[in-house]
Amino acid sequence: MRHRLLLLLSCLFCAATLLAQKNISVSGTVMDENATPLADVTISVKAKKITTKTDANGRFKLEAAPNNVLVVTMVGYKENEVTVDNGENLVITLTRDLKAMEEVVVIGYGTVKKSSLTGSVSKVRNDNLDQIPVSRADIALQGKLAGVNIITTDAQAGAAPTIQIRGATSISATTNPLIVVDGYPVPTDLSTVDMNDIESIEVLKDAASAAIYGSRGGNGVILITTKMGRSGKTKINFNLYTGIKNTYRRLDLYNLDEWIDFVQKDTKGAPLSTQILTAEKFNANTYPQDIIFRQGSINNFSANVAGGTNTVKYFLSGGVSLDKGVVIKNNYQRYNLRANFSIKASPKFEIGIDISPTYSVTSDLPLKIHDAIRTIAQWMPLYANDTVVKYTGKPVGSYVHQRDFDPARNPMYAAFGFPSLSASSDNNGYTQIMGTDSKLYEFRTIANTFLKYDFTKSLSFKTSLGFFTSQRERELYRASWARVDILNPQTTAAQARANTFGQNTKTGIMDLLSENLLIYKKHFTVHDIDAIAGFTAQTTKGKRSDIQANNFATDEIKTLNAGTIIAASTTEETNNLVSALFRVNYGYKDKYLLSVASRWDGSSRFGPDNRWGWFPSASAAWRISQESFLQNSQWINELKLRASYGATGNNNIGNYRYFANVTPVNAVLGDNPSPGFVSSLYSNNNLGWERTFSFNGGIDASLWENRLSITLDGYNATTDKLLLYLPIPYVTGVDGYYINLGKVKNTGFELEVTGKIVDNKNFKWSTTVVGSHNRNKLIDFGGNTELISNGDPKRNNFFLARVGQPLVQFYGYVVDSAVSLSGSNYWPIGVAAERTFAKDINDDGVIDSKDRTTLGSPYPDFTWGMTQTFRYKDFDASFILQGSRGAEVYNVDPNYYETQFNSTGVNAYLKYSPALQATTRFKTESSYNVQDASFIALRSVNIGYNLPKKILNRLHVSNLRFYATANNLWYKFAGNYSSLNPEGINEFETDPLKKGYQRGAAPVTRTIAFGLNLGF
Repeated sequence: MRHRLLLLLSCLFCAATLLAQKNISVSGTVMDENATPLADVTISVKAKKITTKTDANGRFKLEAAPNNVLVVTMVGYKENEVTVDNGENLVITLTRDLKAMEEVVVIGYGTVKKSSLTGSVSKVRNDNLDQIPVSRADIALQGKLAGVNIITTDAQAGAAPTIQIRGATSISATTNPLIVVDGYPVPTDLSTVDMNDIESIEVLKDAASAAIYGSRGGNGVILITTKMGRSGKTKINFNLYTGIKNTYRRLDLYNLDEWIDFVQKDTKGAPLSTQILTAEKFNANTYPQDIIFRQGSINNFSANVAGGTNTVKYFLSGGVSLDKGVVIKNNYQRYNLRANFSIKASPKFEIGIDISPTYSVTSDLPLKIHDAIRTIAQWMPLYANDTVVKYTGKPVGSYVHQRDFDPARNPMYAAFGFPSLSASSDNNGYTQIMGTDSKLYEFRTIANTFLKYDFTKSLSFKTSLGFFTSQRERELYRASWARVDILNPQTTAAQARANTFGQNTKTGIMDLLSENLLIYKKHFTVHDIDAIAGFTAQTTKGKRSDIQANNFATDEIKTLNAGTIIAASTTEETNNLVSALFRVNYGYKDKYLLSVASRWDGSSRFGPDNRWGWFPSASAAWRISQESFLQNSQWINELKLRASYGATGNNNIGNYRYFANVTPVNAVLGDNPSPGFVSSLYSNNNLGWERTFSFNGGIDASLWENRLSITLDGYNATTDKLLLYLPIPYVTGVDGYYINLGKVKNTGFELEVTGKIVDNKNFKWSTTVVGSHNRNKLIDFGGNTELISNGDPKRNNFFLARVGQPLVQFYGYVVDSAVSLSGSNYWPIGVAAERTFAKDINDDGVIDSKDRTTLGSPYPDFTWGMTQTFRYKDFDASFILQGSRGAEVYNVDPNYYETQFNSTGVNAYLKYSPALQATTRFKTESSYNVQDASFIALRSVNIGYNLPKKILNRLHVSNLRFYATANNLWYKFAGNYSSLNPEGINEFETDPLKKGYQRGAAPVTRTIAFGLNLGF
């Protein structure tokens, strides 16, 4: 009995000793496989309520007893368990969980894991894109997305680029993609979004992905996801940079001395023309480009605050962008705010709101670059000097114009018996720009609020209500001295006033959107279902007013009431869209994937007999890597085959195109004018949807522990029932009407390759290469075999749309040989023959319209981009190369810079026999103006240095990075391209049948900037 009592007491003593054992201090560091410290790792004592997290250096400290087990977890890494020993300086390693780290991709009305994606979607995360020194988010994306061609058609500060996804699909309707910002389809462009606010960008390219947007998905969809608040400590971030801008290229134009040298060499010392000898008297070698171009600048500042709890999350940001263009008076300013909040009011109920106002001011150019340059003569000073005063009578210091040297316009100049030196009757380009104020003020706001209720863990309902509003006001005033010389005695006060002009145009848009979605997500052992069904309604109302005036009494008062009103108009428009949609994503064993979607759209833009469109799609994928024969593969991590087919639509033809519009006119009845109306369109109550049917096949592969990722897509898309404006004889009383007729086909492939070339502790090097090829073809043109369009009747040039060939091609005569200038008087400076000898294509001995042929196409054969990223310890660097190969441009600029279309220019062909003269044609209607628009551009370079953690801790900041960045640091032009911007297709931008015409495009700009990122 006593032994039992002693045994019991011993057990109780041991138990008490164990219970009384004190916890010890446990500390250590958590690292990844490359020995890089990991922050925010959760460490908890197993079976106890003791938890902590690692700091910015990966270190942690907590209390635990010996032999306790620590559970170490972090999203994206495999869980690790470690037994506490002495508790000091533990080193714990976490290995990456490739499945858990899998990327999530935003699709229409939802998200999916990238491995579960069955359609063709490209994604770009905002990794330093907000540090590219450009003032627009869309320009920062150049070279980053396969199949997305972003073209700087207008290089002025603040100007929007042209975006096209997988080629041109329409003739009369616009081909711009749909922009969706945080779920809201925006009826304009990306100017409402600051790159600093963007989290990621997804592009829906195939019909299976875009069909969920139905009538608006035919040209692709760009989804913008902005940054949101997250639970945790409040974080404050700043990003700012400042830099300078310059023209990348200048035109190779002669000045007077250089022209004299050229003439004397070509004529082997023959006497100079009287024009050249007269021009020498003014002793000026002027460089027009030095007058028109300047050093620009760019400054950007943004700040954001983000944080929250499990209940409330918030994100607030603001930014300012100031872009001073490289052309005088071209400036862009943007001011933006963004705020989003989400509140988890209960375990089942969540609400949120997002609002982002933007205000911008743009000062743009009143004339094109070629007009500005050609009206400033290279032999003529900008301001009158003593010699100019002597021969022209102009006051000293006044602006000088070419017509001052025309005897027919200036009697004082005529008195000296000098020949005319004038090649233009316009004022010089400097006064035209400086004397004209053209400003665009824009205020835009997107606001969206949502309410979400979870009925169960699987079933929820989400309703949202939002609006987009845009108020645009353009103010233009042209002073009396902008177009005429008010200091010329020949100019009367009445003539000066008659050349004043003022205009005020206001455009307002109010867009309201209601969306209601039922969402179901469920996992059943080996089955996964993700389904949505919804109803949306959107209405867009627009108002426009335009008032014009002239004959202003003084340039000091520019309000329109100070002049004579010459025109005034107001318009109102409404566009309604009602939709029903559903989509079901199904997965079996995460191996066999199927997605089926459909949308029904009813649009007020179409006739009452054909307003509803149905846009179904289906896609499937097979994850071969999940099969048993590949699951243990040492080098294949992911291998997936995809296929999709579906329909999308296009209704971008404007409003009220289906019925007979009328235009107000005045008619004279007897002796009195009487107001009336005239029809401008025939009605077509059956006008309906333009549809694109697309097949897409793709392969996704990730190899060698995801060190190499490959995505390859091929597609075949046919657009039928084209929204085509059909011209008809005007004897009917109207020009034409809209019908559904014609067919266009686009085929191509896209490739994206990402590789981690080096991935160790101190040095990392990754590369991404994207490339795409698209070929379009006109299949049916409403029963016609071809259409020849004249681009510019004043300077004939032609475009061809022919069935079986690309949608548009340049058309005209092939240059056989050049017309020689030898023996002519070589004036004005840079003069060249306006004609060229044409080839006799059909060998009939006659040059006529039968000798015209296709001369090239504005569509590139191949576009590509390459991103390289490097990191060495605290230093990082990246650059983006972009290229386009095979496109041509119809560049009319040489004709302005060479001949200036002036009667004083030499008709050099007149020295040839009449038979040879008959074989000449104007350069503008020949291959002379068709030039290679291929290019390679170093779009962006970014080099940065991150302060080490030790210094950051002393400064009490979470990150501080200094960087240098550049845009278009290097730009390679094609050999025969002679102007300033091969991407500058700036004429007939809304007419796909005249694509590729360039006249006076703003130059490519090179920008270098310095900035910093600061976080708390």
